[in-house]
Amino acid sequence: MSDNGVPGLTSRTVEELLGAGEALAQQVRTKIPHSPRPVFLHYIEQTFDALRTKLSRGLDPHPDTPAQQLCLYLMVAYAERRIGSLDADLIRIHHALLADDDALAEVCRVGGDPGQSYDFVALGDALTGRGMSAFFAPLEPDDLVA
Repeated sequence: MSDNGVPGLTSRTVEELLGAGEALAQQVRTKIPHSPRPVFLHYIEQTFDALRTKLSRGLDPHPDTPAQQLCLYLMVAYAERRIGSLDADLIRIHHALLADDDALAEVCRVGGDPGQSYDFVALGDALTGRGMSAFFAPLEPDDLVA
């Protein structure tokens, strides 16, 4: 990680987010070889890796695409459940991303399971060709939820 850290985040929070990103990327990696949507999953894996790279370099993890917005939200939610206690940084990021609305995570949650597993294949199936392109395209300044 950068000596400067991520502005506004404690090193503990950054480490939790990095761990969450790696765990979620690993979940995606294990599904790629047996998936009907390996390319989509590969791009999701790259999205988690891009966010982890930003964090490890001490950069603001602000999402640049809807995919990054979803993946960052999932990283925060994963880290919140893993820590099991209130972390002011994670709460602030969570509020900034979705203002207490967990609907985005529900889009790809496995069978309503409140655990840490997500069905990215179902998400890919739900997107049209145009929607999939938009999912990985840069956000316009007014597209952000926060």
